[in-house]
Amino acid sequence: MSVLLVGGLACRTPVRLTGSRAAELDAAARVAWARCLLDVGDAADPESDAVVACLHGPGEEPDGASATGTELASVLQQLTQQVTYAKIAAQTGRLLMLHAGAVAGADGDAIAFVAPGGTGKTTLVRRLGRRFGYLTDETVAVDADARVHPYPKPLSLRGDAAGPKAETSPDDLGLVRPPAFCRLRRLVLLARSDDHAGPPRQEALTRFEAIAALAPETSALSALPRPLHWLDDLLAGLAPVVRLHYREVDTVLDTVAGWLERS
Repeated sequence: MSVLLVGGLACRTPVRLTGSRAAELDAAARVAWARCLLDVGDAADPESDAVVACLHGPGEEPDGASATGTELASVLQQLTQQVTYAKIAAQTGRLLMLHAGAVAGADGDAIAFVAPGGTGKTTLVRRLGRRFGYLTDETVAVDADARVHPYPKPLSLRGDAAGPKAETSPDDLGLVRPPAFCRLRRLVLLARSDDHAGPPRQEALTRFEAIAALAPETSALSALPRPLHWLDDLLAGLAPVVRLHYREVDTVLDTVAGWLERS
């Protein structure tokens, strides 16, 4: 067995790697999670519940692991999910957590792209991350002062439609590292559709419309103190929220770059 300490979302998550193929899993996880790995002695952030992952041979028992299997790619995908769940549970009631990807400019100003799973966040962040700092492709955690707590997890990239996603290190993808301190400046609701025709369109939202649209794309919003006031106070300090309608990611890159460069 080996143990990794995974940072991100302002907490530490112990990850225990077990099974007859634990060494293989350890090597792959260290590559995929390189930007999140902490020294075991680092105690700056609170600790979440531990995650156990088991890569084993046929017929072996996984021994209580929450991420388990005989296929490396599948266990790595499960591991990403379980680490994310553990971190969200640890920060429930402490941070606003959005189903979003995010990038930041060199000055630390960040944009979060909010959308349900499987609707384009990772694709957009992967493209933008070659130019701007990669913060996360899945869960954006923001405190009451609008500070973004990064979670530079491996990006979950779809390969074979029938197989698991490939958990890919942001280093392997050449994504830029963000500044040490990032502050949220803009929230964008993504509305990617194969049926969208023409150039991208920005739909301006009122504060009420923005809160109504954002609330379902949060984790444990109700656990925050005065949750709707928290969200309203956050939005008051940001650029107006827009819903971005588009079809192809290439058509919105310049728009997003302009937002970051003007912030």
